Amino acid sequence: MATSSHTDHRDAQRAATAHTETSFIKNSGVLRERENASQAVGAYVTMEELVALANAQCRIDLHAQKRALAAMAGSHRSAFRGRGIDFDEVRIYTPGDDVRSIDWRVTARTGRTHTKVFREERERPVYLMVDQRQSMFFGSHTAMKSVVAARTAALLAWATREQGDRLGALIFNDQHVHELRPREGKRGIQALFRILVQFNQFLGADQPVITPSRQPFSQALEALAHVVRPGSLVVVISDFQQFDSISVQQLQLVKRLSDVIAISISDPLEARLPKGGTYGYTNGEQSVRVDTRNREFRKRFSIHFVEQQNQLREALLAQGIPTIPISTDAALADTLGKALGLRHRRGVR
Repeated sequence: MATSSHTDHRDAQRAATAHTETSFIKNSGVLRERENASQAVGAYVTMEELVALANAQCRIDLHAQKRALAAMAGSHRSAFRGRGIDFDEVRIYTPGDDVRSIDWRVTARTGRTHTKVFREERERPVYLMVDQRQSMFFGSHTAMKSVVAARTAALLAWATREQGDRLGALIFNDQHVHELRPREGKRGIQALFRILVQFNQFLGADQPVITPSRQPFSQALEALAHVVRPGSLVVVISDFQQFDSISVQQLQLVKRLSDVIAISISDPLEARLPKGGTYGYTNGEQSVRVDTRNREFRKRFSIHFVEQQNQLREALLAQGIPTIPISTDAALADTLGKALGLRHRRGVR
């Protein structure tokens, strides 16, 4: 009975998500392109830009990735599983083989020492959870946080394809959650880019500020927990605003059977106010003016940001989840390369 109830709940959850997705797609069009979006570099992404990121030639080195993530996870590194392994064959033991892999039954039967050989799984589902809420539509230098999140997802998508893994995604904003089941090759990437461009170009100062009935972040994580397969790699790309205790609980469910990496997107203006002056800020509906001439006020502002980032990192680390911070003014490929063991032959910012 418990299994049946759980299955019914999962089916109901997927049906509700599918309804939300369908209504959003129908209302917005298959590829809703803003006029002159290609000229608004840094404000919006386009299909052409995401496709062009394939030229970065980024590739995840799985061994380097596992070592790097284990180091970031600190004392929780044993919780990071990495790619699974399958038994391959038994062969004659040679010096240098791991003695823990000796097959004692075959050794006893043949009179010669044999060892088991394992190989890494040929493919692994990779899920990209991409935040495109209104809070991500913010930037003070070269790009909006929403754009950097989309570019990050694109680089990881191309890397996933190169290593032969299946690509799935869950993209969400303040109202909608869209799930993409894992697919191989170009089909998975094309599906991701279409929806990602649509969600990204839906953002804007002309969009009304909406107070959802449920917290979008935790709702998206709940949907993720219902679709992620055991043994998957999950990458959450967000500014982690409204990441509350419920969100932590939902992420725990995902982490139980999968590896999770958090990529935290921020803007320099969120960390440090400009010196001496009065500046206007808007969320598209409300405006406020901030006087930054007070040095103590600027100091408190910066301290508050650092404390928030530390709290986020500690909350995730307690679950064995490493955090990769990315600023909107950073060299994206370089930052990912240092954190994930990405090898890139051509630079991309």
